[in-house]
Amino acid sequence: MTKYLLDSNAVIYWLNGRPPAPALLAELSRRGDVLAVNTVSVAETYSGVPPNDLQRIDSLLEAFQFWPIDWAVARLAGEYRYKYGQEGRKLGAPDVILGAHAIREDATLITDNIRDFPMPELKILRLSDFRPQSL
Repeated sequence: MTKYLLDSNAVIYWLNGRPPAPALLAELSRRGDVLAVNTVSVAETYSGVPPNDLQRIDSLLEAFQFWPIDWAVARLAGEYRYKYGQEGRKLGAPDVILGAHAIREDATLITDNIRDFPMPELKILRLSDFRPQSL
């Protein structure tokens, strides 16, 4: 069983039926893998949801585990942001939190924005690289 943390773009693609997100998440679920979201991916997802659609999104997001962000994840995210900032690379707090969370959980991050996640120890499954049967 593999653990996956979903970036908000993966969640949004799934909610909108945008390929290949539905097929990928269905395949991972069928295999019994863990699919999770955290505070960042939930907040970013809801930032684009009109009030009349909130209940539908609530019920759809319940398909995923929810991983709260703890002190260790927040600290690691701050360390990454500092490290890459010192190298002249400005990373957004949401991205370093997602990356740090996946690393701390020994999970693979599902995203389509790999440039936002330069951490070499981070396992990434690029959404646009998925082809059925490619896992």
